[in-house]
Amino acid sequence: MEMPKLKTINATIQDAKIYKISDLWRRKPRGLKFNDTDALVITLRAQDGSTIKETFCFCLKPDGTFNVNTINTDSGARRRRRLSNFLKHYKITDNVDEYNLKEGVKNWNGIEVAAIKVDDSGFIYVP
Repeated sequence: MEMPKLKTINATIQDAKIYKISDLWRRKPRGLKFNDTDALVITLRAQDGSTIKETFCFCLKPDGTFNVNTINTDSGARRRRRLSNFLKHYKITDNVDEYNLKEGVKNWNGIEVAAIKVDDSGFIYVP
């Protein structure tokens, strides 16, 4: 069996929206905890015209922010740190703790990001 080819490409955020987990799936996907209640879905348009979708799961607070630090050190904490690193790396915000994600996603269209393309799919590069 041959390994898939990985290719780094430049892409532009075409759309970013926050959904409730229950709006996307009838049952919570395996691995999501009770405190993962919201999902940020980002749609990218690559230079070759292909589309890549990335989903970040987290818990949105009423003021539009989210907690980066959690009590647990499990996969939920890693998912939140990945979202935090995404926001910092692409210079969307310097202060993740006070960033209003709910309002901020409205201004993300057109932001250039790097993506890793794997065959027909891909994901956003986050160091």
